[in-house]
Amino acid sequence: MSDMSYPTKEKSQFMNVQGGEKKVMKKILSVALSTAMAFSMFASVAFGETAKATPQQAFDALAAKGILNGYPDGQAHLEKDLTRAEFAKIVTKLFGLTEVKGKLSYKDKGYTATNWAVPYIEAVTAANLMQGKDTVKGLFDYNGKVTVEEVAAVLFRALKLETPATTDNSASAWAKGYAQAVINAGLVAQTTNFKANATRSLVVETAYAVDQLSVKPTLTVASAEAVSPTSVVVTFSDKTTQTVTLTTALVQGVETTISFKHLDKDYTAKVTLAAPKVLSVEAINGKQLVVKFNRAIDADTLIAADGTLIDTIAEIKEVASAKAVTEGAAIVTLNADSTVATITATGTEVFSGQYAVTLNKGVKTPAAEEIPAFTTLLNVNDTVAPEYVSATSVAKATTTKVVVKFSEPVLRAGVIAYVDGVSAAVTATNATYDELTLTTSTLTSGKEYDISLLNVKDFAGNVIATNPFKTKFTVVSDVAGPVVQSVVVDGEKDIKVTFDKAVNTDTLANNARLLNVSNGELVTSYFYKPASVSNAGKTVILSPGTAGNIAFGSNNTFAGNFVLGTGIQDKLGNNLSTAFTQAVTFTKDVAAPVVSTVVYGSKGLVVTFNENITRLGSTVAANAITLVSDATGAVVTAPATAPTAIGKELTIPYVLSAGSYTLRLPAGYVLDTAETANKSAASLHTFTATATTTSDSAAPKFTFVSGTDRVSVTFPTSFVNNSVEQTVTYEVYDENGLDFGTILDVNNYTLNNQALPAGTYITTALSAGEADVAASKRTITIHIPSSGVTATKSDNVLVISGLKDKSGNSALPQVSAALKLYDGVKPTLNSAVVSSGDNTTLVVGFSEEVANVDLVNASDFTFKINNVVVNSNAVTIVKQTSGSDKGKYYVQFTTTADANGLYVAGITGNPSTATPIKVADSGTAGKLNLNLAGVYSISATIKDTANIIDLADEANGHGNTVVTGTSITVR
Repeated sequence: MSDMSYPTKEKSQFMNVQGGEKKVMKKILSVALSTAMAFSMFASVAFGETAKATPQQAFDALAAKGILNGYPDGQAHLEKDLTRAEFAKIVTKLFGLTEVKGKLSYKDKGYTATNWAVPYIEAVTAANLMQGKDTVKGLFDYNGKVTVEEVAAVLFRALKLETPATTDNSASAWAKGYAQAVINAGLVAQTTNFKANATRSLVVETAYAVDQLSVKPTLTVASAEAVSPTSVVVTFSDKTTQTVTLTTALVQGVETTISFKHLDKDYTAKVTLAAPKVLSVEAINGKQLVVKFNRAIDADTLIAADGTLIDTIAEIKEVASAKAVTEGAAIVTLNADSTVATITATGTEVFSGQYAVTLNKGVKTPAAEEIPAFTTLLNVNDTVAPEYVSATSVAKATTTKVVVKFSEPVLRAGVIAYVDGVSAAVTATNATYDELTLTTSTLTSGKEYDISLLNVKDFAGNVIATNPFKTKFTVVSDVAGPVVQSVVVDGEKDIKVTFDKAVNTDTLANNARLLNVSNGELVTSYFYKPASVSNAGKTVILSPGTAGNIAFGSNNTFAGNFVLGTGIQDKLGNNLSTAFTQAVTFTKDVAAPVVSTVVYGSKGLVVTFNENITRLGSTVAANAITLVSDATGAVVTAPATAPTAIGKELTIPYVLSAGSYTLRLPAGYVLDTAETANKSAASLHTFTATATTTSDSAAPKFTFVSGTDRVSVTFPTSFVNNSVEQTVTYEVYDENGLDFGTILDVNNYTLNNQALPAGTYITTALSAGEADVAASKRTITIHIPSSGVTATKSDNVLVISGLKDKSGNSALPQVSAALKLYDGVKPTLNSAVVSSGDNTTLVVGFSEEVANVDLVNASDFTFKINNVVVNSNAVTIVKQTSGSDKGKYYVQFTTTADANGLYVAGITGNPSTATPIKVADSGTAGKLNLNLAGVYSISATIKDTANIIDLADEANGHGNTVVTGTSITVR
């Protein structure tokens, strides 16, 4: 991540700009260029199919632009291998990256501010195009040779190439996708040895091709979204992003113009800080759900102390036959800016099927703003296999472990592992299941080993693409002790220490102490112990607990020296190289808690303070609060339920009428959480309760069936022919009134995860003029047009969500028991063709299987041959009960013959009169050959009197009658 500060041109705002996840480059392939054209041009330039420049000409052109330099002897030396430092400069110049000065991210010997390569190495690092060779030691290896596969990886990222579906190249496993992408793009030949060092010639030709085609796009701001009052994510027209950090906080709901720099160019954007809310909930695989917020959230309002989901806040309800998930046991992690929460199901539990996911009220921002409740229906069907990410093994000298990381959680059970042909034990590494630890025989630092993994699969059963999967890893030597990066005072007596690597917290006891700055002696009992660990084990809050007290001076401060001894070790047993000492100053908390806001809402009267409060003053009666109506001067009776203090909020469960009120809090009513608790001062606060405000916080309730979590529904026991509609009923009630607008909204209902059929409407059992409050149950009826039900099914699932009461409390989504709906669509004659295997048979079909076809008298059809109606006595109809024509009808026509020709019996006129239909001048009586030249037209029509029905309710003799009058002309 880049970390650069820029002054703005506008006086109203000043900000720091940080690079986003996607990398920004001055030069990039134009999106408008045809991919095929680009690939062919790359190939022609890089490999001379129709070469326009020799390698030397390409070098000269790039050198003229300052992208390349020759050697001191003035020669290009294209035959030489390229160093990582030289390649970093080429990448920086080629893609127009900003050189980064004044920053040293690596610890290589000679990697100092005077090193010519540092600005380029820092530039490619900030753009995430290159990284160090040894991330544990922090080494870039700038004098090391760059390999062809490393070049491929950089080009893949910089040019945003597509990951190929298949690979066929010599690259290492980690680089095969990158290598194939540049091969497919025509940048590097398929026969290239990707594991070899990259020559200057290869890089020059490829860089020249990129330079010739790359353009500097005209970037515009596509959108700007505030993720916190001081952080804005700006998205540009090329889909790259930039995070702008403001020093002047945005005001919610107020549009503000911000100014910032991007690629050394000034930009402005208008942004409005939206009210905090849930943006989306989605399944990223069968094991994890991701919840995205538009603002940072307070982790403690969503995540319990043990890292699990607070189950009263979030509910994950299975719909129909979805697999059960225990939400209260699920592990939750937040991203760096606390806007994305990943929920990982525990144990072997997996998400599969449909779920109603609800986040109830209670999740808050760090500023204590409550995020509204959110409900969504989520379908989970994980069909994507896990992918290998990395294999890591670190040791002082030897180890027995290697950690293999995957793109998603994987099952440990069933995995068979070998390291260099030796069987290895497999264990799960972390709570999010995306790592496996292999324990094998001794592994030596600096050596390369093979890994073979068989049966790696995710929790949905998807097996890794290559099974068994094979890769290589090198044991990285780590003999460096942990380094202290920062020490800061945390509160009145705790200290937060951040190391450069994870530490063994057991070694902190007796190795972290506080000394008196005046005499150098140990402050009584002040050996620190770990109170909490975060940041992957790198950050530790150290606390003395209740062991001793700091003797604050008259100015309420205490100066001391915080000392960390050399006994502190990292996870590998490397000790802190030298004792660490830092002067620290503790400040006694002497400030009393002060009221920030007083708001009357659904929970009653909520008084928010500027700091956490834990208890009411022990010497002040809990009912000592005085609340006076400003309109009458009357004292409001204290609520029967005692006030509660949680976090910064004091909740007093008053139920108030509309009006203005004055709250009187006595001195000492609230205490803060300081070592010596500070008492609140007496205070007065005026607020207004509106008519719509209520103390109702209970959601609407549904009638259940036999105590199960199902909506009570009723259906007709059978389907009446062509019924206009089918109905579902359920009961719902709320003590203080329902929001019938949400009940009558068809968008709050789904059937089999689809919108209700068009024309569906909803009614209630309220009589005309009856008040829309309901202390008793109300029957709601959903009227579904039968024409919208296309098949008879007994396992339909109805989901009701989004229902609210008058106070805005949302009911949890409700899932119906399996419902039987009947096919309400009339069958239609839709085909009539001469059989390809029997020219005497006309095959007649319907839009669905039907019954009640008159097979005896053929009274449901009108057949015409040569535009004359065929006498039903000459028609034979047989239903097919098997084979490819199952459900269709075979029709044949009987012929007679005399000396004058071959005939089919016909009828004309009204009343009908027998009319022979001549089809040939001669022939033998029998079944009519429908392909005879004399049969020049055939048609089939459903009569108006037809009683053909579908099978919507065949068991009860009901069904939809056929659409009559439909006619099909065979020829």
